[in-house]
Amino acid sequence: MREFPQTYEQEALWIADRFLGEPSPFLETWAQRILGPLDVPALERALAALVARHAVLRSGFDLGDDGPVQRVDPAGTVPLERLPWPGGELYPTLRRAGQRPLDLTVSPARFTLYDRAPDEHVLLLQIHHVAVDDASLVLLDRELSALYTEETGGAPAGLEPPALLLGEHAVRARAAGIAPADLAFWADFLAGARALTRLPPRPRPLAARRGSACDTVRTTVPAELGEAVRAAARALRTTPHVLMSTCTAVTAAAVNGEDVVIGTPVSRRGEPDLDGVFGCLTDLLPVRYRVPADADFAEVCAAAKRRSLDVLRHRNVPYARLGGGVGRTRGVLSGEHLSRICLVLDQSPSRLELPGLRCERVHVGGAAAKFDWLQYVVADGGGWDVRADYALDFFTADEAALVLRQWRTALAAAAADPGVPVRDLFDRLAATA
Repeated sequence: MREFPQTYEQEALWIADRFLGEPSPFLETWAQRILGPLDVPALERALAALVARHAVLRSGFDLGDDGPVQRVDPAGTVPLERLPWPGGELYPTLRRAGQRPLDLTVSPARFTLYDRAPDEHVLLLQIHHVAVDDASLVLLDRELSALYTEETGGAPAGLEPPALLLGEHAVRARAAGIAPADLAFWADFLAGARALTRLPPRPRPLAARRGSACDTVRTTVPAELGEAVRAAARALRTTPHVLMSTCTAVTAAAVNGEDVVIGTPVSRRGEPDLDGVFGCLTDLLPVRYRVPADADFAEVCAAAKRRSLDVLRHRNVPYARLGGGVGRTRGVLSGEHLSRICLVLDQSPSRLELPGLRCERVHVGGAAAKFDWLQYVVADGGGWDVRADYALDFFTADEAALVLRQWRTALAAAAADPGVPVRDLFDRLAATA
């Protein structure tokens, strides 16, 4: 058994998890509906090979003599439990399964294969965020596809072993420390920043703290609007993510005033030897937007681009060090949490490709609310699939659906005319039913 310190990202999640009840807001799910004659023994062998490749899946997380640690078991496994389909519709059934607790001292992951119908299975990976990020799920799709292909008599997987262990990266990162210039940037960037006191879609009283219960609301950005968004981003010399995030900031500013903070994910990969490492190397950092009513959207978006680039240049400061992490006053259940609203954009979603089978990703939704509003925008052809996990204490189902309609209203207006005045956008949001 090898012991390493936890990474900064893991440590913040692990500590926060100890303050919170069940289900943990940091439980993640990856689910695939598999249609066709699945070779279950081959899948078991492929999953075992995947676990053998990635140490974090064989690690326990606990408190050591010098702080939080991860202990890698060289012979550890993540068994595949095979169950009959318990009945019920796909999304709610998988969501309940994804809420089952995990004992992090033993393993951060659980694989379950459901027999749903003849030639129809559902494969569910339930995994704690200490052991996964979006880049890890891309690795999962690619490597499991290759390993299953090999196990069923196809081409050899040909996968190079990861260049280092996540624990080795933790040792390296802690030895390097945090640059004083990065800390100074964040102290200046967030000086005077306040958590949102109101949440869209309209001003209304909100409790100081909330429970963890959440639900999911969904919509789409059709291909025609998607192309208009990309064209507007090119005209503004920015990215669709910045444009969409600015629209999110507009919906927040409409009920809060011009100074708003929106959370955005940042990756701390970038080193070549981290490309093949499975684990949590992503954090969610606050970006501060100025959305004055007398500006136009293009001006607000240009400023957002500059601030986003500044955040990326100084991304190596853990969110917990910014006062937005795990404390009582700014914990994830608190109205003082800086990043109450977050937007995640996935421009290049990966796919599980198993020979002779059709695989469909099932986006289950969070086990519990990480943030008050966590919106995912996933590329789908020329458009995007959009879903948001929202805290039930702060949104009704109708209010959550209205937030997405307001966001799409702002997105369509900005795509049609990037010079649209912010004041006009506020009026359109207020009129959105």
